[in-house]
Amino acid sequence: MILADSRIFRKNLGPFGLFQGDLCLALLILLSSCSPKLEKTTPDEFKQVLHGQAQGTTWNIVYYDIRERNFQKSVDSILQRIDESISTYQEGSVIDTWNNSDSGSLVDALFIEVYINSWKSYKATFGAFDPTVMPLVSYWGFGPEKYVHPESINKLEIDSISELVSFESLELIVNGKALDMDSLSNQGKPLKAAFLRKRDPRIKLDFNAIGQGWSVDKVAEFIESKDVKVFFIEIGGEIVAGNPKPDGELWRFGIDKPESDLSKRALNAVISIRNRGMATSGNYRKFYEQNGIKYSHTINPHTGFPVKHNLLSATVVSTTASEADALATAFMVMGKDSTISYLSKRSYMSAYVYLIYDSAGVFKTYNSPQIKSNISKVD
Repeated sequence: MILADSRIFRKNLGPFGLFQGDLCLALLILLSSCSPKLEKTTPDEFKQVLHGQAQGTTWNIVYYDIRERNFQKSVDSILQRIDESISTYQEGSVIDTWNNSDSGSLVDALFIEVYINSWKSYKATFGAFDPTVMPLVSYWGFGPEKYVHPESINKLEIDSISELVSFESLELIVNGKALDMDSLSNQGKPLKAAFLRKRDPRIKLDFNAIGQGWSVDKVAEFIESKDVKVFFIEIGGEIVAGNPKPDGELWRFGIDKPESDLSKRALNAVISIRNRGMATSGNYRKFYEQNGIKYSHTINPHTGFPVKHNLLSATVVSTTASEADALATAFMVMGKDSTISYLSKRSYMSAYVYLIYDSAGVFKTYNSPQIKSNISKVD
C-alpha cells in the first residue's frame, strides 16, 4: 500500500541532478530573466505521475523531471517486452515455450538475466527460493492453470512431482558447452541468447516470485538512464525508490496488517526508504481450507507441501527489488525462527527485514537491526 504525501517543497533541488542549496535560487532567477514565460518554479510543479496495467496487476510511478517528460509509452513497452519473455500467463512467451518443450529451447537475454538472478537467490537461500517449484505449485492449485485443488493429498504423487524440483539439473548451453552458473553469475557481460536444457519435459520454471521485483528494477534502470534521480516505481506491491523527495523526506510506504479479509485492510507499519528495492510476501490472503486444514500458496521446495508455520508476512528492503522479492519468498518458506537464525549468521547482507507473525492469535513483529530506524509503528 502506497502512502500519498504532497509535502515536497524544499530549497534544495539537488535530486534533480542540477544545483544545490542557494544556487537553486540563482538558477530560478537566471531562468526567469532568460525566459519571461517561465511559470513553474517549485519542485512540485515538475512532478510526473504515471499509471498502468501489466503482469496481471497495476503499476504506478512518480518522478520529478525538470524537462517534464512523459515516459508512459516507454514503460508500457518495457513491461510488454518482459511479459513476452518471462510471463507464464502469456501463451507463446519465451518461458511458456520452454515449459512446454521436451528437452528445452532457446531463451533470450531478458530470460537469462532473471534466470541468473534466480540462481543467485537459490544459492543464497539453500534452495528455499527455487523457480522449478512450479509443478508443485500447480499440483496444489496455485499455478496459472485452472484454479483446482487436489481433493485428497497423495504423498506418493507429491514425492514424484518433487523430483522435478531440480534447478541445478538445468543447463545453459552456448556453442555446445554447458556454462558454469557460479562463474556466469559473477561476469559482467550479458548473454544475448542461449539454449536452456532440461532432462525431463515435465520440469517447468516460474519466475513469479522474482519477476515483478526484477521488472521494477528494469523500469528503474530506464528511468535513471534519463537522468531522473527522484522517483518511486511500484508494480504489484514491489517497489524501487530513488533519491529522497525534493524536500529531503524519504519515500514512505505502508505494510499491511496480515488480514485475510480485504474489507478490514489496515496498516501495521510505515517504512521510509531511499535508493532501495522493497518487496513483501505473505500467506494470509492466498490460501484455501479443506477438511479443516489450511493450505497456503507458499510451497516448500524441500518438502513438497505448503508451509505450516506462524510467519504471516515478510517485508524485505534490499539493494534491488528482485533480490528483495526473492528473499521475501524464501523467508516465507523458512518461517520466522529459521529466518531470524539465517539473518543472525549473515550480518554482511544488505537486506533489511520486517516480519509479522502469529503468537497465540496476536500479531507480533520482528525487525532486523538495520531497519528499525526506518520503521514507524501504526496504532
